[in-house]
Amino acid sequence: MEHAFPHDEIMPIACAPRIRGKTPSRGDVDDALGNFSVTLIDALDTLVVIGELDVFEDSVKKVIETVRFDSDLVVSVFETNIRMVGGLISAHVLAKQLQQKDEGHFKWYNDELLKMTVDLADRLLPAFNTTSGLPHPRVNLKRGMLKHLKDQVDTCTACSGTMILEMAALSRLTGN
Repeated sequence: MEHAFPHDEIMPIACAPRIRGKTPSRGDVDDALGNFSVTLIDALDTLVVIGELDVFEDSVKKVIETVRFDSDLVVSVFETNIRMVGGLISAHVLAKQLQQKDEGHFKWYNDELLKMTVDLADRLLPAFNTTSGLPHPRVNLKRGMLKHLKDQVDTCTACSGTMILEMAALSRLTGN
């Protein structure tokens, strides 16, 4: 939080944020970055596991206040799914559990993380409009499947296969 928030990643040697388009490019690896605090969201559940419930609650509030998915950026469908959709789902489930079991935490919570997850997953869905059913590897969060993205026919079957976990969990949580 101190060195990288609200950016996606921290560069460990420099102890500075990695900012897509501003720090030296790493090629396709940067498709994991969507300017949506990916490392924070990916690590929210860890805060609960290590017992940092106040930090978890404060971090969830920051995510709700600052993270948006309507950027005109091309992102990796796989990375965005496992890190962002998965991170938001687990944080939502943990927030609900704390809300029900813990007297002091998340009394204000109204499924904001779940709503964010649905928004993000809806932005990934155009990548699945393929003849094989396997998703395209990348999608534009704002504009969907642009022509140059549709022309990319490579995909990783293992990557697309892992998406069932997050999408099934989201379906179960939303009833959709």
